[in-house]
Amino acid sequence: MTTLITFELPGSSGGSRTVTLPEDVALALYDGLTNSGKVIDPKAEGFDELIVSTSLLSRLIAHLTLSRERHVAAADATSPHANRRAIGIAAAMQPSQLGVVLERNGRPRNRKA
Repeated sequence: MTTLITFELPGSSGGSRTVTLPEDVALALYDGLTNSGKVIDPKAEGFDELIVSTSLLSRLIAHLTLSRERHVAAADATSPHANRRAIGIAAAMQPSQLGVVLERNGRPRNRKA
């Protein structure tokens, strides 16, 4: 079973875009966006359906991870005294992981150096 989701995109992307997603992916996306505490078991039962959903979820996770890293670096760049503790909490990252992400995105790992 599939679900249609329509996004109203702002700015230069503009307009509305509709995507068709497997039901499992649509529910996982909705639950993640609404901060739902529940994680559902797949409703799909066929191998091919499960592989399609797994592939879509993996690509979504990879894309969101990169987007999160860029947001972390942008937040750090807002001020030489940006609160890295708050950034780490918002990103759900340990300080060491935050340092690696900042360095990978062109920010200093340690501001004291």
